[in-house]
Amino acid sequence: MVIYLVGNMFYDRERELKKLNEIYSRQGSSFVVVYGRRRVGKTALVREFLKGKLGIYLFVGEKDEALLLEDFTREVEMALSSYLPPYVRLRFSSLEELFEFLFDFSRDIKLVIILDEFQNFRSVKPSLFSSLQKLWDLKGEDSNVVLIAVGSYVGMMKRIFMDRKEPLFGRVDEWIKLKPFDFWRAYNFVNIPARDFVEIFSALGGMPKYLLYLRHYYNGNTIETLRSLFFDELSPLREEGFNVLKLEFGRYYRSYFSILEAVSLGYVTPKEISDKTGLKILTVGKYLSELTNHYEYLGKEVPATEDPRKTRKVSYFIRDEFFNFWFRFVYHNIQYLEEGEITKVLNDLRENFPAFVGKEYERIGREFIRRIDLGFSPLRVGRWWHKGEEIDVIAYNEEKVALFEVKWSDLSKARAKRLLRDLERKGELVPLRGERVYGLISREVEGKEELRNCGYLVFDLNDIVYIPPGKL
Repeated sequence: MVIYLVGNMFYDRERELKKLNEIYSRQGSSFVVVYGRRRVGKTALVREFLKGKLGIYLFVGEKDEALLLEDFTREVEMALSSYLPPYVRLRFSSLEELFEFLFDFSRDIKLVIILDEFQNFRSVKPSLFSSLQKLWDLKGEDSNVVLIAVGSYVGMMKRIFMDRKEPLFGRVDEWIKLKPFDFWRAYNFVNIPARDFVEIFSALGGMPKYLLYLRHYYNGNTIETLRSLFFDELSPLREEGFNVLKLEFGRYYRSYFSILEAVSLGYVTPKEISDKTGLKILTVGKYLSELTNHYEYLGKEVPATEDPRKTRKVSYFIRDEFFNFWFRFVYHNIQYLEEGEITKVLNDLRENFPAFVGKEYERIGREFIRRIDLGFSPLRVGRWWHKGEEIDVIAYNEEKVALFEVKWSDLSKARAKRLLRDLERKGELVPLRGERVYGLISREVEGKEELRNCGYLVFDLNDIVYIPPGKL
């Protein structure tokens, strides 16, 4: 089966590119941090920005300083060749000397310096952070340089630049966090049938690099596609969670992994996570705070009608669809995979993946409701739960309330009506005032127009994937 994907990694990053060009147009020097997950397209963005400008792209490989300096010197010579006499050969005794040369060079002409995988300096030469701080403080004001530090490890980058104890604290002028594509941009990036895409997006999320794998691995069967991507011995994404997160979390990665696995399995409160992992509740609280605020791999939600500052009803979720899937079906089954028991893993996938996709479809449904015209402007959109009752989507303001049930299934007219009646019952439990409207979001709904004529808001997958571009 042939599928179409956008041909290069620079796709739909116009907002970030515009921001970088605005920074470039300013007088004087600017220190910029571009950060985000591996595979999200940071390098493609900064290389696109560099086109037509005098600049140097330097990749910070984890190698000896002397070898890295040799690489950097060669790149500087090539980039500045038309500005240097032909007989000049640049020689630097240290990385600091090279950067000082570039700052001095930029006094007379605008220069872009891109340091990709900036956090690797921590292993190559940790003292360089202090040297860069001193160089920036001494020469930044008199130079005309755009210094861009690009980093893939969110926790490390935040520590380097946001920790008050670190030398580069307070030096950054602009932060650009590059995020994965949302559902709609990813759908337009990868043109495959909508039903299959919802399932594949539930596993891959909107990471451009992962979506590009579909050119070779998507064959029209979701389970077989996921098998090829994640579960075969040489699958390209089988080790990805380890590759990305072990370095991020350091020597305590097993505790972080245990918590993320528990959340992927549906243990979403601190007590549930503590019981599942065997970690003490105070220890769990510390890790949850770090995973939520520092590393940004977890999100925290409360019932949509309650004040987040006051309620104790807290539920955690894994923000990234890829990691949610990887911990639930790869890491959870890692022993079976290492023993070659792939049949057991695939049985787990076939049995539990539909419900897993259903939860992701609820997330998509909530985002869909945020983007469409409900006839009023919601103050808040979210999920609601209380004493065993749950409503998938609530959107409300002071005067109106919209409540939705979300189902990743094809609904007959009779079942749709039963779900709406039950939703109306649950809606009476919600402590909100205002005119109420009820609705369904499903894969397909029999009698959709008839239900709409009865005053219900009913949407299916066709409605969801074809949001007008202005709503994106």
